[in-house]
Amino acid sequence: MNSNDSKVMIRLAKEGKKISKIWAEDFNEYDYWEVYTEVYGAGERSSVGVKRMITSRLNKLGAADIQEDREELIDEINELILHLYSRYKNSQQKLDEIRAIINQ
Repeated sequence: MNSNDSKVMIRLAKEGKKISKIWAEDFNEYDYWEVYTEVYGAGERSSVGVKRMITSRLNKLGAADIQEDREELIDEINELILHLYSRYKNSQQKLDEIRAIINQ
């Protein structure tokens, strides 16, 4: 995979596009798992993927008996929420820049 394709995949994931759509709509010449590995390996996740991870962790939290397990799940949920928040802030900044260009 060339680095330009990798950068585009990562950018699209940062913008909130599902990995399955990145693969199907933009990079179907690659195997789905190649796209997944490239995006996930760069530390990026789609917003839908993060939402699913948070839901899964919350469900596990209710069943966790050991305090240490609960604290670990809480820390992981916090990291996922911070990830979503930082993506939101970046998106808002880009949207503000686009609006400024349009309104010139």
